[in-house]
Amino acid sequence: MLGLLFHQQLKLAGIWLGRELGYGGVAIYTFVVDAVIIPTTADVVFPFTMEWNPYLLLTVMSAASILGGFLGYWIARSFNHFRYVQRVTSSYRKRGESLINRYGAWAVVIAGFTPIPFSTICWIAGLLKVPADKVLFACFSRIPRMVVYYLLIKSGFSLIEKFTG
Repeated sequence: MLGLLFHQQLKLAGIWLGRELGYGGVAIYTFVVDAVIIPTTADVVFPFTMEWNPYLLLTVMSAASILGGFLGYWIARSFNHFRYVQRVTSSYRKRGESLINRYGAWAVVIAGFTPIPFSTICWIAGLLKVPADKVLFACFSRIPRMVVYYLLIKSGFSLIEKFTG
């Protein structure tokens, strides 16, 4: 609920963390965004980190995303009997369950690489008790996703510079 009310503020928090705390701030933001179901994505920091070392940035973001998604899985798996967890996942659960029932841990891979909410699918995988080792392995789909999205955004900036500069 807070994420819906403060969507813009969450984006600004990601930008601030990156600017003020560097790679550590980006790691914190990415970890939280992928561990907790909130309507924003780690990608919002890319436009503000284009001048940073891309290898280090992508390593930090990928690791934080993998750990965040896996923590979300464990939160849901461990605390699925609490009303809060049921309430947070209720609006996404039907679609997420159908995706996981159809694809199993591959649903986490699909969400890890596409705009499907990664944290939500990780939580639902936890609720459905998908084997932890499969989910952890599936979370590694965040690495190619981070690289591809970074390159797409970087190329977009390059095109803009080419036409305006």
